[in-house]
Amino acid sequence: MDKDGLIQLIDKRFHEVNGGLNFEIIRDGVRQDGEWWYVPVIATRAGRDVPREVTVNIFANIETEMEEEHNLTVLFIPAAA
Repeated sequence: MDKDGLIQLIDKRFHEVNGGLNFEIIRDGVRQDGEWWYVPVIATRAGRDVPREVTVNIFANIETEMEEEHNLTVLFIPAAA
């Protein structure tokens, strides 16, 4: 899978589980190192950054789904707006 395909897949998943949160993938920061994809993400609610502890479970669940359903190893990197 290429970078654009990965971003589309992840973005779709974020929209499905957002729970009032807005997730913005920093496209220029997405990179692949071997089998790992590193994906920086800004999470906001009502225009404000969301505490990391709020997003940890969402990120972990999607990382696991990417591995199990798509054989992709993804690590989300929380970023600030």
